[in-house]
Amino acid sequence: MKSEMLRFGALLRKETQEHRNLLLITPLVFSLLALLIFFLLVLGPLRSLGEPALLWAGSLLGNPPLRSAVAIPLMAALPFAAVVFLTAVIYLTVSLYQDRKDRSFLFWQSMPVADWQAVLARAVTAVFVIPAIFAPFVLLCLLAPLLWLSPAMAEAGTGFALGKALLLALNAALLFWCFAWLNGLLMLPVIGWFLLFSAYSRRVPFLWALGGVIVVALVEAWLLDSIWFLYWMSWTARVMVFGYGDVPATLFSYEMFTALALGGVLLAGAALMRRFND
Repeated sequence: MKSEMLRFGALLRKETQEHRNLLLITPLVFSLLALLIFFLLVLGPLRSLGEPALLWAGSLLGNPPLRSAVAIPLMAALPFAAVVFLTAVIYLTVSLYQDRKDRSFLFWQSMPVADWQAVLARAVTAVFVIPAIFAPFVLLCLLAPLLWLSPAMAEAGTGFALGKALLLALNAALLFWCFAWLNGLLMLPVIGWFLLFSAYSRRVPFLWALGGVIVVALVEAWLLDSIWFLYWMSWTARVMVFGYGDVPATLFSYEMFTALALGGVLLAGAALMRRFND
């Protein structure tokens, strides 16, 4: 069991190293842009409005309880969710396809690594590793404006304003990560779908995966007069996880069970398709 875990950890490290430009440069560039836009469009106008506006912003963050006040920085971090989703889609569509294109799958097939382990490593990377890479960037992007507002929080009557600013940023970044991987599990059918086409498409796997969604959705709507497949394949807005108590309830929900079952079938199909390489 220990050797299996070590081997799987090596697969995860391999994915991070091979796609480090996508997984590291993307959050870095987006973080810099987000900070620039935030300071120009939000904090800049607040400063120009004068002391009353800064005191209002400080009281809005400092006076409510931590669990209520964290909703504001968490909402500010939501644009990162779209970037996490797009990064994961790009990663999923090129990961197995790139292995086949550069023939590196032959090396891994010569090693004691099963096809299902290689596919599962990609799914785990998309669900857990990519959000974990983005979480520190989210933390840094939240820390800068919150620390900038901490003097106004102190003037608004908040004790330990600097400490509360740090706690707000840490709590929001942690909740963002929980939100990201929880929704990643709920979107496991989408992950399995893109990996399925990445495992066997001869070229442009993203277009094949997207075209497959459209074709199956049209056939379902025509024959069954329903949109169930489109529901699972779309990026639906989930209920945001504002509290830790919502995580267990979502993990053991009917929707989660259905997503894991359907996603597992598609991941098994991707592992099967990986055997039929060019």
